[in-house]
Amino acid sequence: MKILYSARTDTGLVRKENQDAYGINSAKDFFIVCDGMGGGAAGDFASRCAVEVMLNSSDKLNDAQIKSIVGSKLSHINIEILRPIASIMLTNKMLYNLTLKYPKLAGMGTTVVATKVEAEKGLLHIYHSGDSRLYRIRAGIIELLTKDHSKVNELIEEGKMREEDVKTVEIQSMITRALGTGAVIKIDYRAVEVKPGDYYIMCSDGLNGEIEDSVIKDIVDIHGKDINVVTKELIAAANNAGGRDNTTALALRVDEDNTFYNPTKDYVFSPVTVADDTSLQSSAEDKFLAKYDFNVCIPKSARDRNFFTSIYFIGFLVVLATVSAGFLISFSQKHKKSAKELHEITGTVSGISLDVRTANDEQIKRIFKAVDDKVPKAYRFEIFKDIVNNWENYTNPLSNVHVVIEENGAVVFAGFSSQDPLGIKIPKGSYIMTLKFLGYKILDQKTYYLVDSVDLDVEPSGELEKKNIIMLPEKAGE
Repeated sequence: MKILYSARTDTGLVRKENQDAYGINSAKDFFIVCDGMGGGAAGDFASRCAVEVMLNSSDKLNDAQIKSIVGSKLSHINIEILRPIASIMLTNKMLYNLTLKYPKLAGMGTTVVATKVEAEKGLLHIYHSGDSRLYRIRAGIIELLTKDHSKVNELIEEGKMREEDVKTVEIQSMITRALGTGAVIKIDYRAVEVKPGDYYIMCSDGLNGEIEDSVIKDIVDIHGKDINVVTKELIAAANNAGGRDNTTALALRVDEDNTFYNPTKDYVFSPVTVADDTSLQSSAEDKFLAKYDFNVCIPKSARDRNFFTSIYFIGFLVVLATVSAGFLISFSQKHKKSAKELHEITGTVSGISLDVRTANDEQIKRIFKAVDDKVPKAYRFEIFKDIVNNWENYTNPLSNVHVVIEENGAVVFAGFSSQDPLGIKIPKGSYIMTLKFLGYKILDQKTYYLVDSVDLDVEPSGELEKKNIIMLPEKAGE
């Protein structure tokens, strides 16, 4: 079975940089589309790095490494079909490790949709995490073969939102899965049987966010004989509709002049979720990443040291601390400072370690019972206060919250929260921090009102200042 392919990516008409990327290994019929996210060059880097690591690690992995990384959940599947899953897990771990090593990359991540054709079996294997999509057009009918991992899609499935309302939602692109945002990534996997004449369209949300599925189908129907024209027209259609996002389209066409085999039953035709959920798997990933150099070029903006963390400034602070300590000791006993106080005065790091949380299920029920019972706000504030004072027991981490920090109207940081605290290095100063998560607002821990943003004062210290933010459903403050 022969697969014809064509791919294009475009910045669009609004954005200045392209944070999409795609990768192709034609020898192994392995295809990838990634859509990056993150402030500055982080999103661009995340998607390009992901494609590079997936393609290279897929080639380098041996059978034993694949088994140790993927685990036993799909042990009955051919090892070559598990190879892309292992490469995606490795990519997630590498991106996550880079955010820890380079704080300016904090908040970066990327979606991924990947496919592998198993020609001898007549199968297309699909690997997916995030909101990039895979469509199939067969006999004039278009079908979405992936499920968006997004907050909006969750609300639709729960019956709290209609599909026709999606494009009017303020945060319609909020995703619940992305490579690099946490040490663990969940990947959806399934296999589908291919037929002669099938078209498969892999795309970033810049395509389906601008044009309807029916338009994608019509373009394939009209230009299907020339696969290169198909991708060209898809990009053009997205730009003609506004081009507000980067757009990537990777088209696959199944050659009609081939013999097809009946698929074996040893494959997973209903989607399953594969997660890196054991310490053994995580250790296997780290060993592999330590062994191979993927020659990833870190953005200069991420490698540049902040003035407050430069070796010269740190050296100056060390000298200053030493001189100050000697002077204070000799001057007067009453002017002695503890080591902790001196460290605070001559700190070497400025920024915050942001832990975004929300009330656990038990506390949410408690809040909404008060709302339903029309308990006055003044009494509800006691519940809020209780949650704040017992946050370690009453809250859970809240991932994929859009975090924006501004100084005098200029954005100095933009990124997304994860299960682990988000390290943000920014210079000393006064900022406004805005957090966006659909249907939620920030609980002001002084007034107990729900707000969109909070003031943030940053001072140099011995380490990033720990900052806990609790977000609650908007209805809790009504």
